[in-house]
Amino acid sequence: MELAETTSDVTVGFRSMTHDDLPDVVRWQQAPHAARWFRRHDLGDDLERAQERYGRRIDGIEPTRMWVIEINGEPVGYVQDYLIGDHPEYAILTAEPDAIGVDYVIGEPSLVGKGIGTRVLRTFLRDVVRTYYPDATKYVACPDHRNAASLRVLEKLGFVRGLWFDEPQADGSVDTLICCTLDVRTIID
Repeated sequence: MELAETTSDVTVGFRSMTHDDLPDVVRWQQAPHAARWFRRHDLGDDLERAQERYGRRIDGIEPTRMWVIEINGEPVGYVQDYLIGDHPEYAILTAEPDAIGVDYVIGEPSLVGKGIGTRVLRTFLRDVVRTYYPDATKYVACPDHRNAASLRVLEKLGFVRGLWFDEPQADGSVDTLICCTLDVRTIID
């Protein structure tokens, strides 16, 4: 599936992720601006670990949908969406089981800080998520509390900061996240 929106001289598009995209996913997560937020999912240069983490999602076995973000036809990052309630441990932490969760990364360093993330996420929520989950009333994104760039993107889109929670990690550490919510009715058409 592919979707695209063109305004001015930039086309924002999304296509379903494939296994062939995993080398880019690893590279995007290792980019200097993104690496600290992915330390808990550290893939290193290991495509096998990327396959373990994302392969079942790509194949539709797990309920998280994976998308490649394209700017003017070039892959620049990825985004995923899911019903929070399909992930019971996460649903308890966020206290939003009926909401739709989204996670995103603009992986190309040259595009960071230029408003692309805001535009991408707005378009994704409006054209992809709302279409797939037409009855959803709330969207949720939960970045690390120190991720100022991501929090700014969410704020620009109308997300409201709410519950802070600690998400346990496989290494025994915890990441403190902020559950940001968006009332679907506030999305600008």
